[in-house]
Amino acid sequence: MGRDKLKSYVLDEQGRLRRHVAVFVDGRLITDRLGLSDAVTPTSEVFVMQALSGG
Repeated sequence: MGRDKLKSYVLDEQGRLRRHVAVFVDGRLITDRLGLSDAVTPTSEVFVMQALSGG
């Protein structure tokens, strides 16, 4: 998947994290969904997941 395609999957048109996307850094859910300022080091593991909803 190309960079632009991945970016549009994760971020909306305003550059904000999409509502149903969960991002984990080193096993912890990020806390700053608006500014995306959670610390990431060169050795960090980043997981981007589609959150599921429904009933």
